[in-house]
Amino acid sequence: MSRAQFLVLALLSVHVLLGALCLATSRGERDSPGLRFWGWGLVVYAAGLAFTLGIVLPKHVANFIGNSLIAFSPVLTIHGVLHYTRRRLNRTASLVGVAATIVVLAAGNFAFAWSAAANIIAPTVIATVLFAYGTAMLVLHPAQNAERPARFVAFVLAAAILVWWVRIVAMPPLLAEPVNRDRLDMVVSTFAIAQILVGVGATFGLLWMEVRLVQWAIAHMAFTDSLTGLLNRRAILARFDEEAARWSRTGTGFALAVFDMDRFKEVNDAHGHLVGDALLRHVGKVLGDAKRTEDVLGRLGGEEFVVLMCGHQSGGATVAAERLRAAVERVPMVHDGRPLAISVSAGIAELPADGTGWDKVFAAADARLYEAKSAGRNRVVGLPAAAAAEQPPAGA
Repeated sequence: MSRAQFLVLALLSVHVLLGALCLATSRGERDSPGLRFWGWGLVVYAAGLAFTLGIVLPKHVANFIGNSLIAFSPVLTIHGVLHYTRRRLNRTASLVGVAATIVVLAAGNFAFAWSAAANIIAPTVIATVLFAYGTAMLVLHPAQNAERPARFVAFVLAAAILVWWVRIVAMPPLLAEPVNRDRLDMVVSTFAIAQILVGVGATFGLLWMEVRLVQWAIAHMAFTDSLTGLLNRRAILARFDEEAARWSRTGTGFALAVFDMDRFKEVNDAHGHLVGDALLRHVGKVLGDAKRTEDVLGRLGGEEFVVLMCGHQSGGATVAAERLRAAVERVPMVHDGRPLAISVSAGIAELPADGTGWDKVFAAADARLYEAKSAGRNRVVGLPAAAAAEQPPAGA
């Protein structure tokens, strides 16, 4: 066995192992179609290489079948890659391209005496088009939170295209008679090594993207309320600490508003918990649409929402909370074709008059929320005007 044949076997083996790794990983609890298609693409490519070795079938038949599989493999791999972008592969156009490539391979191997050129160039052309598209989409439309690994995989795919065309340029002179077997062996060996590096690099790049997406999903679950999609209590506490630290440095206004849906239990009792859940999502959306961009909205649990109001002027937090309350009152949820009205009450606490830590500030806001409920609901109770006027600046 020559050195080139040995390295082709190594290339085949590496792609089988990488494909098996991707297929095994994609069968876990997390559905990973990108890895699954990439893995199948590697396996099909390895099968194509196995046929081109010509161990069992006649050489021209083996080359035709092997290179047809090699031409089809990038359809699978790039279909997998595009699952990590916001674009998808046009399957019809891809299959037409594969069919055209197979026709060229059939003509080169069975009808005309240009099998060597057909077997090298035809699969490279379709792979180049697909890999170039995958590279562009990874750069232009990468999956959110996986931009860096997407750029890495794009670089590897671009390197693969370069390797293929360097091979095409280098091979024809070496195939001219008399054939220099040593130089030809060197080029084939170098190409096999480059292909191994490309396969390993791209596969680990995709696994890197999977890790980043899983990390983001875990963080999203840890800090997001599953019902409304808003920040949960843990995330609100973290953001409160961040904004309080910023307030202590800059002295800009900072307040906390707690909103509670009025008579929410009556809605649940009258219409059921599914309608109650829909109403919670509705109120969360209304508050999110009505709040200022710089304010932070979250759900504490039950029917309680909280808004961190950042950078307001004196008295501005109460005005902002009143605007949010009015928005909820103004936009009822439609249920069974009829509007289902709901209102909210709110209590506001401000730094530093009500404290500077979460416990004291939240307790003050919660107490004023209770005042709003006791006074008839559907209203906002804030810091008394006299107390607001006496607030010292941050750091004083």
